[in-house]
Amino acid sequence: MQRPLALPRPLPPPLLWLGLGLLVFAACLVGIFARPIGFLSAFWPANALLLGLLVRYPALARPPAWVAAAVGYVAADLTTGSGWGMALWLNAANLLGATAGWLVLRRLDESTRRLQRTVSALYLLLAALAASAVAALAGCGAAPVYFNTHWSDLLSLWFGTELMNYMLIVPVVLAAPRADSPPPVAAQGSASLLWRVAPVCSLLLAEGIRIVIGGPGMLAFVVPGLLWCALSYSTFTASLLSLVVCLWTMAGVATGVLNFTPAHASEVLSLRVGVTLLALGPLAVACASAARAEALRRLDHAVRHDDLTGVLARRALLQQGERLLARWQRESAGLAVMMLDVDHFKQVNDRHGHGVGDQLLIGITQAMAGALRAQDLLGRMGGEEFAVVLPGVSPAEAHAIAERLRRAVEQRPFGAVEGAPAQPLHATVSIGLVHSASMGGEADMDMLLLAADAALYRAKAEGRNRVALA
Repeated sequence: MQRPLALPRPLPPPLLWLGLGLLVFAACLVGIFARPIGFLSAFWPANALLLGLLVRYPALARPPAWVAAAVGYVAADLTTGSGWGMALWLNAANLLGATAGWLVLRRLDESTRRLQRTVSALYLLLAALAASAVAALAGCGAAPVYFNTHWSDLLSLWFGTELMNYMLIVPVVLAAPRADSPPPVAAQGSASLLWRVAPVCSLLLAEGIRIVIGGPGMLAFVVPGLLWCALSYSTFTASLLSLVVCLWTMAGVATGVLNFTPAHASEVLSLRVGVTLLALGPLAVACASAARAEALRRLDHAVRHDDLTGVLARRALLQQGERLLARWQRESAGLAVMMLDVDHFKQVNDRHGHGVGDQLLIGITQAMAGALRAQDLLGRMGGEEFAVVLPGVSPAEAHAIAERLRRAVEQRPFGAVEGAPAQPLHATVSIGLVHSASMGGEADMDMLLLAADAALYRAKAEGRNRVALA
């Protein structure tokens, strides 16, 4: 039976806050070294990184985390020679912008924040617009004080760079793989390596065409390749490619034409808004593709699992059991199959109602799952009948597991019946067990299940709550 992925133990909060402060500090240094002399940075990843981390990990968004980020911001400026006044003013604007974006995104459901909904890209754009506007308005007053330029120039440059950075960096942070992410539904498992790398090759081809042709339309040459990547890869991979391609394209367009200073404020704003919209299309496609993949995964799970107990459905158990049998028939250990039936279950339904009976079945499956190994299969065959497939066991080991399972159900109380809170329900199961070694090398799952079912009826005839061997 499949076990949930074991997640690593979370770090203590002080270490998380320290790590956040150090990340912000490092990201600020990257931005500072990309800063034209005497003006704002051409690329400032710190705010987008902070917003992405706080949205991805809601438990991190506590006052100490904001304080750690503020310390990281100010320390980076002071370390590189900025004065206290400019460091406090500009970084207060940075924090206000990130806070505005966080307030927009924090109330969204988890699937939307993970970019698994068709509207995720639009919400992210809304948050980026809010964060960029707030930061630019809060910081533009520093233009005549520290940069000897008009406040409107700083407003447009700040807004443009923030908008672009948020739309390029935040999706990478939000869509990065997680330890608890379910496995994706296979879409390209049979595709050749050439076909899997073709979308990336199309981006390289677009770059070559841009160099050869040039012209004002060069910004859009990569759009088909980015859309192909969004349809072919995960949201994280597509977002990462968009980040690299869009920054490279922006640098290629701007090289030798403009610099990121007030002298070219309107042109820089136009370029950055264009890059933002260039990234928005593939991101929207990637989010829609992720939403489709999640819907397929849920549908696949619903088809393959029992809707009441969550264990494998009959057909899925038979399919997986056949694959295990084909494998383990070639091994010396072999494979065992159990058929289980809940004793006197009809009396529970008649006496307490079908709702109580359903809850009892759920509790019994949980008890059985806890007594099985990670590689074992547990499925519901119908009603109160279940089947278990035990790969790689000897007859003695299979019998020991069956007894352990029987005792797990027998010894577990299953909640109090309504109207009689002091009297929890108890249940037992009868088990029929067969090992593939006793059936010969030509046995299939149907034959093993029939033999286990015959042993089950013998266990019930002999008094129930016991294991009978085929």
